[in-house]
Amino acid sequence: MPIEKTQSLSILFVSATVPYPAIDGGRIRVLSLVSNLCKNNKVTFLTFIKSPEDMRGAQYLRDMGIEVVEVKWDYDKALDALLSVLKQIISGKPLTIAKYYSPAMADKLEDLLKNRSFDILHFEMLHTGQYILRIPNEYTAKRILDQQNIDSCIWQRLASTEHNPFKKLLYHWQYRAFSRFENKLCPIFNECVCVSKEDGDRLASICPGANIEFVPNGVDVDYFCPIETKENESSIVFVGSMDWQPNEDAVLYFCDSILPLIKPEIPDVKFYIVGSNPTDRVLKLKSMDGVVVTGLVDDVRPYMVESAVYVVPLRIGGGTRLKILQAFAMKKAVISTSVGCEGLGLVHGEHILISDNPKEFADNVIKLARDKQLRRKLGENGRLLVQDKYDWKAIAEKLDGVYRRLINQTTD
Repeated sequence: MPIEKTQSLSILFVSATVPYPAIDGGRIRVLSLVSNLCKNNKVTFLTFIKSPEDMRGAQYLRDMGIEVVEVKWDYDKALDALLSVLKQIISGKPLTIAKYYSPAMADKLEDLLKNRSFDILHFEMLHTGQYILRIPNEYTAKRILDQQNIDSCIWQRLASTEHNPFKKLLYHWQYRAFSRFENKLCPIFNECVCVSKEDGDRLASICPGANIEFVPNGVDVDYFCPIETKENESSIVFVGSMDWQPNEDAVLYFCDSILPLIKPEIPDVKFYIVGSNPTDRVLKLKSMDGVVVTGLVDDVRPYMVESAVYVVPLRIGGGTRLKILQAFAMKKAVISTSVGCEGLGLVHGEHILISDNPKEFADNVIKLARDKQLRRKLGENGRLLVQDKYDWKAIAEKLDGVYRRLINQTTD
C-alpha cells in the first residue's frame, strides 16, 4: 500500500559536518531541513565529530529529537590520513572528496544498515555520497543525493577566473575529476536533489542517466524579519563564510574593482565584510580605508539592518545564495552579479539590481544609497517573494514529498 503523508518515515541523514552552529549556507540548509523533517519522521543523523563545538552541535540536534550517530574525525593520525587521501585520489576521486573518505565512517554506515531498517538514505553532497558504493545492492531503502552545488561547475569557474598558471591547472584538474565523479555516482541514486533548475540542467548534461528533482534553498522568514530603523546610507554589507573561496573572491573583487569607484561619490562609505573564518587575504583588506572585517559574529542581522545596500559580487559559485534570501526576508535592497543571484528567478529592477561589471555595479550602489524609495520597493518585493516561495517549512515538506513519492513507486 502507498505510504500516507501522516505516516512517519525512518530517515538516515548522512552529513560530513554538524550543522549547528549554522555559520554557513550549507549548514543552514541541513539544519533547516532536518529540524523540520524530524517533526513528523524519525531522523537518524550520521556525521563526523571534529571538535568540542561539534559535540555541542550534536547535542543541539538530540535536544530536537534527532538521533545522532558520531564518527570521530581523528586529526592525530595525520600521516595515515594523508596516505588515505592519496589512495582515494589515485582511485579517481577529486581532492576535496577524497579527504572526506573515512574507513570508520564506511564501517559505521555498514553497521547501521546491517542492524537497522530505514526508508530513506539521504546523503548530503558528494562528500558523503561517495559512501553509496559501500551499500549492499539488496538494501531496499531509497537513496537520495542532495546537491547544494554542482561542484564541477564551481571548479570550472574557478579555473576561468584564476590567473596563476599553477592554480589554474589545479582547478581545471579538479573540474575534470568532479565531472567524471558526478557522472559515475549520480545515476546510482534514486534521486538527485538540486537547489535550482539551472543546477538541475547542468547535472543532467553531465549525468544523462540521473533522476533529478528541484528542492530550493530557503529562509526562516520569522527569524530574518524586517526591523524598522534608520539605515546608514553610507554603509554597504556582505555576509558569508569567509573561508569559502567564492566569498573570498567576491570581497576581493569588490574592494579592488568596485569600492574605489564608489568612494569619490560617497567619501565616508563603509563596507562591512561579515562572516566567520576570514582568510589572510580578507584580513588584509582591513588596511583599506572604509573596510571593516568583523570575523564571526553572534548575529548578522544588526549589520544587515544598519546597512542601506546589501551586495553579492560573486563571480564564482553554484547552487543558490541563502544570503540573498535572508536579505530579502529583512526587506533589504540587494545588488548582485548574475552568478550571485542565479537560480532564484529574480527580475532586475523588481526584486534586485544585477550588475556584471565594476562600473555598473558601483553606479547601482550609489543609486541605491541615494534613493530610499527604490530601496523600499526592492525590499518589499523581495520580502513578498520569500514569503511566497522560499519558507523552509514548505521546502522541507517538498523534500518529504520526494521521499514518499519514491517509496510509493516501489509499493504501487
